[in-house]
Amino acid sequence: MQLQELLQTPVIGESELAKYWRVTPDVIYAESKPTARTVETIASNVALVKSLNDDKPVKLIISIAKSPVPDKATRELAAKELPLTYAAMAMIAPNKLTRFIINLIYGMKKPPIPMKTFSNFKDACNWISKLDVTK
Repeated sequence: MQLQELLQTPVIGESELAKYWRVTPDVIYAESKPTARTVETIASNVALVKSLNDDKPVKLIISIAKSPVPDKATRELAAKELPLTYAAMAMIAPNKLTRFIINLIYGMKKPPIPMKTFSNFKDACNWISKLDVTK
């Protein structure tokens, strides 16, 4: 499925941080919003994402928007919830600098789930669809 086709389908959920669409039964797509990340908005978003997938970790393709750097408590909550909420994450970064920064951050500390950055939806979708995350 092409991204423009997906965006014509109904939104399956929306929070202060993102809008969500179902790509396949085990993959969702999110377009993040440039909203500040706080403990409250992360907690609310995690609850929404878990509800979209029967409280099981889901594969996520996310188009990243610029947003302010969250505080330490928010980063800690996000890190704790990451493997409980997502089975894998394909991040679509808007430019080379953003992709470089993301790769640098996750190059220093291995993420708890499979993660990779891409420049477009098609490549992100191909990678995450082929990923076997069964445990």
